[in-house]
Parts: sequence; structure tokens; C-alpha cells
Amino acid sequence: MFNRLVSCFMSAVTFLASLAPCIFGSPNRNPPFRTDVRPDTWAAVDGLGRTLPMAGEVREKNCRKFVGMFYWIWHTNFADAYPARNATEVLSEPPEALYDFSSPVWEDTASGTPYYWGKPLYGYYRDTDAYVLRKHAELLADAGVDVIIFDCTNGTATWDESYEKLFEVFEAAKADGVNVPQVAFMLPFGDGPDTTTSLKNLYERIYSKGRYRDLWFIWDRKPLIMAHSSGLDRRDPTQKAILKFFTFRQNDPLYFSSDTLYAQKIWGWCSTVPQAKYGRSLIGRTEQMCVSVAQNAADGALVAMNADADVQGRAYAEGAYAYSYETAGQTVTVDGNTENALLYGINFRQQWDNAIAADPDFVFITGWNEWIAGRWDVWQDTPNAFPDQFSPEFSRDIEPMDGILKDHYYNQLVANIRRFKGVSAKTEEKCGVKTYYHYTNSTLKRDSDGWQGLHYTADTMRNDFVKATARDDGQYIYLEIETKENITPYTDNAWMRVFIDTDASGVSPNWEGFEYVINRENATENTVQIERSLGGWSFAPAGTAQYTVSGNKMQLKIPVAALGLQGNVHFRFKLSDNMQTDGDIMDFYKSGDVAPGGRFTFVY
Repeated sequence: MFNRLVSCFMSAVTFLASLAPCIFGSPNRNPPFRTDVRPDTWAAVDGLGRTLPMAGEVREKNCRKFVGMFYWIWHTNFADAYPARNATEVLSEPPEALYDFSSPVWEDTASGTPYYWGKPLYGYYRDTDAYVLRKHAELLADAGVDVIIFDCTNGTATWDESYEKLFEVFEAAKADGVNVPQVAFMLPFGDGPDTTTSLKNLYERIYSKGRYRDLWFIWDRKPLIMAHSSGLDRRDPTQKAILKFFTFRQNDPLYFSSDTLYAQKIWGWCSTVPQAKYGRSLIGRTEQMCVSVAQNAADGALVAMNADADVQGRAYAEGAYAYSYETAGQTVTVDGNTENALLYGINFRQQWDNAIAADPDFVFITGWNEWIAGRWDVWQDTPNAFPDQFSPEFSRDIEPMDGILKDHYYNQLVANIRRFKGVSAKTEEKCGVKTYYHYTNSTLKRDSDGWQGLHYTADTMRNDFVKATARDDGQYIYLEIETKENITPYTDNAWMRVFIDTDASGVSPNWEGFEYVINRENATENTVQIERSLGGWSFAPAGTAQYTVSGNKMQLKIPVAALGLQGNVHFRFKLSDNMQTDGDIMDFYKSGDVAPGGRFTFVY
């Protein structure tokens, strides 16, 4: 009876603690970042025609819900020793080498040699590349991710060089207005000496010194760490201090676990459908659940991703599962039999549906940027095995890809985080004027080694957007764009463009959701062209807009009629400067400056 009363009391304490962020402000933030950049008010349509949930379509933002993303900082370690080898490219010619470890296409590489499953959008990067880390900071912040959890589950490796660089870049991003995710670590699956060594290393290097304190993710009033604490020795002063310092959640290695009780302090990282509910309380609340893109599992057993079995890849669904969405005036329903089903994230969406229905406090997502797996002679009875990642279908990364998956999974991530956490109210309007803000320094100069033999350079940031205001009088839209420094001459290439979406349904001819573009080419000293998409990156003249530039501000006067609008004026818009590859929307993630980032648009 006493144990039951204690459990009830702890359930009540946990519930009251969960209210603290709403009542007192989040305990996880000590922000210099700006609160006027509100990514969850931005709209977007992805390459499959899926749109993001907006205010009124999902619940209002719930400050008691948190999202964690599994994140890998091991690339620099492997990049020193290996060239970037891509299993998908290797197997494009001789598919019969799939299960032949000794085939010459594998170049006699040793068992355990890392192979990529695909090429990341930012290339085969090191995680000490500040350009890439800054892009990650914004992508994850814009998606609504609260914490990235580093994979330190292998031996005693905590990848110190990489996390130090990430901390440095994330701190700088915060100063530029980015609500960057905070950080936590996941250590080996067990209470052995590797866990103890890793705990001591992290505690002594970071936590005991208070370094990067505002980046620590706080859970139950202490920094979160996913690790086993039972191996620590209270007689040792350092280990005793570690026990008191962290909120421990014992990391469950299994995909097939049953639900656990709150008192057990166990969290998962990857589960098969129906996912386990970790930390169940007596009042029915769930502390944590997992959502993963794919699972190296089949028929209730752990298998390699390239096993000759029904592996649970990106297009896998449990049972007769399907989901639907509206695009271009039609209802699209997708399931595992849909053409190119791997693009639609059926497995990912089914897991999200289960988590959203259960409504836990914390969702753990696998994953962002693992990208590689060792190629093993034999693993789980599969010859020439790739345990965790293998191909675009049998992989679990969300970071945008330079290839078939593009940014489909990133946009799906954003949509489902909104379904789970809710969104903010619409953009505020004062005296008929709407104001929109963005970060500074979004695209850093790039000059970094990649994996062995690779080097990446780029220097495309030019006009750095920080603010826009918009109003209309029924005849004209008045758009003012403000940049960090004085705006460069109009003769520059791909200069100060405005992309406009006037038909959210997607029925009208458009390029990636935009029916109009202003200033694609042929600007004069005081006028810019308005063009209408004929479908794709093909445009016809639709009118002209007047503009002026004074220092770091550009004012545009855009005829409403030229955009085919009438009555109450509704549209979405995006700013772009110094696009490097016309017609490729993935360039928005890489080059120059855009506001907002990626496929996002401001809503008027």
C-alpha cells in the first residue's frame, strides 16, 4: 500500500512539474535568441504536394510537449581514416554483389568498413564543418526540435572534438536569433565500465565546469542523460556527484519492449509498431515514446537492413495502413504499394500517428544524420551485412539528401511535430502591417575538409535578410525588405527575388508551389518584372513592380492585379538572394540567403 501511495505521489509531482514551463517559463532556456522569429507560423508545400498544418488546423502550441532527435557526431572520426564509400553507388552496376562480401566491387575493404547509404545534401561532411552545423541548427530549430541526443553508445567514444565544435556553432547561432536545440548524450546500453568511463569524461569536461550551460537539456530539474546509473560506485566522490547531478533515463536497446512504469526510469530510442510507452503513470500519462523512420527488424527479430526478409524500411506499414492528404484539388492516398512508396514515409507516419494518439510528454526521433553503417562479413545470419543503414529505402535519416529523397522527410518531420506540439497563433498585425523576422548569418562561408580526399568551399552569402513588412490597400502590396548591411547593386546575379504563392491549393500552374516570381531577371534601376509560372521553372510576363533601395532597405510596390488577386488579399511569399542553381529548390537550403529557410514561406 505504501509503495502505491508513493507512486501516486510521484505521478502527481511529475504532472505538476510538467506544468512549470507554461506557468514559470521553460526551465530549458536561458535565451539570447529572438522570440519574434516564429517558424511554426510559416507555411510550406513539399515536393509531393503535402502542406504543413497551420493555426486552426492543429491544437495551440503545448509547452509541455518535447521532441528529441537522435544525432550523430562521429563523421569527423571516420573521415580521417576512410574515403566516402556509397553502398548504393557500388551496387548500381553489379547487384549480384549484394551478398558477396569478397566481390571485387567492395575493393577488399575490411569487415566493419563504413559505407554511406546515400549522399547528404551538404556532401560527405565532417561534423566540425561550421557551415553544415549552422544549417543543422536552423533546420532543427525551424522544425521544432527541442534537443539533439548524441549517439555515444559505442564503447567509450564521446566524439569530443565534434561536440566542442557543435557547441561553438550553436552558441553563435543563438546570438543570431536561432532557437537552437539543446543537447544531451546517450551512452552505452548497459551499466558496464564503458558507461562509467563516458559519464566521468562528460562530467569532467563539460558539466562539472558549467560549460555551455544554456545548451543543456533539463528534465526533472537536472540535465538529462540517457544512460545506466547502476554501475556507478557511491563510495567514489566523482561517481557520487554524477549520480546526483543528472536525470538518468536508462536507455533500452530493444525494439520490441513492452510498456514500462514511470518508476523504472527507462526510455527507448527505436521501437516497432505499436511502439512501447515508456514511463507510464498511474493516472495514465506516458513520459516518452519513440518515432523512427525505419527499423532493421523483420518478423519480430533484429536483422540487417539488407537482409533477405521483409525488413521494415521507409515504405513498411504494420497491417493495412495508409494515410491521405489533399493536393492540387485531389485526395492522394498512399500505402506500401504506392509507386515510389519510399518517398512518402509510410512507416514514419504510422509511428507518428501512434505517438500522437498516446500523447506522451517526450517523443524521441530516430534519426537525423547517421548516414553510415559498417559492412560486415556476417551479421545476424546475413552475409555481407549492413546492420543499420543500407539504401534510400532501408535507412532512417531525415537530414535532406542529394538524391531521390530530397527534403521529403524533413518536411514530413515538421508537419508531424506540429501535429504533436501544436502551433503558435498567426502572425501579429499592427495598424494593417504584418512584420516578419529572420536570422542573420544563415549561410556561413564554407572551407572545410570532408571525408578523406574531399574539400568543400562556398561563399554565397550576400544580402542577409533580417526583416520584412507587408501591407496592402486593395490595389497594391507594399513590401519592405530589410537586410543586415547595405543592399548590393541591382546588376548582381539572382538579386533580391520574391517568390509568391497565390494559390495554396496547388491547382494553378506553379514552380514548387509558387505561381509568381518577382525580379527573376532584367531588373532596371527602379522597376522589376513580375512573372507567372507556366508550370515548373518556365515563366511568362505578368507585369512590373516599382521599387527603391535606400541603404539596407528595399521597398516594392506590387500591383495586386498582376498577381491575379482580388478582394481580400491573401498570399505567401519567400525572399531569395544569390540563388546558384535556377530551378532547383534544394538550392534554397544551401546558397545565398532565403527567408524563411528551405521551402518555408511567410503568410500574409
